[in-house]
Amino acid sequence: MIDSHKIDDYFYGNSPLTEHHDASDSLDHRSRLIRRIKLILPSLAAVLLGLLIFIPHLEQAKDAVHIDITLPQKGELEKLHMEDTNFYVTDRSNKVNNFTADNIDETAPGSKLIKLTNPKGIIPTAKGPWYNIEAPIGYYDQNKQTLRLEQNVDVIYSDGMMGKTQAMTYDFKTETAVSTTPTHADGTFGSLDSQGFKFYNTKDLIIFTGKTHIVIDESQIKD
Repeated sequence: MIDSHKIDDYFYGNSPLTEHHDASDSLDHRSRLIRRIKLILPSLAAVLLGLLIFIPHLEQAKDAVHIDITLPQKGELEKLHMEDTNFYVTDRSNKVNNFTADNIDETAPGSKLIKLTNPKGIIPTAKGPWYNIEAPIGYYDQNKQTLRLEQNVDVIYSDGMMGKTQAMTYDFKTETAVSTTPTHADGTFGSLDSQGFKFYNTKDLIIFTGKTHIVIDESQIKD
């Protein structure tokens, strides 16, 4: 006679056959898990070993890297700064004086006193000739409209005369230049050394001041 309880147990998964399959599946799953763990553990160990080797070098590199950032001083961002600049100054007679400079820097915010690096320029005269002037350092005062050149000033006159002095100041309002430092000049007439000079643009006239020593080229002396 068929036992209905056994049939029900079979369909509901409670039969001895089902229990046998469940136990077999559990063993297979456990075996696969153990195999995976065996495969993963060596890889994990290799990763950990790599980190142990890399981290000390990372710490050393972090200590070795140093970024030196110089922050701008207070007020520096407010100063005028330009590079490779042309600028023009109009004098009392409406003549335009053209200058160039490697750098233009305002000495203090709002001061209107401009420092020029390697200034070079041309000063036209009232009668047509011109003077080419240059120096390592210059200062243009916008309030006074004066240009002061320092540290070995070269002056080249369009007729061929070349002069050198330590410092000079040109006033665009009066159109005059003054130097109180030793001056040397070479020209077609010969050469001279003086203690300074005064230049009057409206008259195209240079007066050498102080003790002056002149050497005249004999070929320029006419009988």
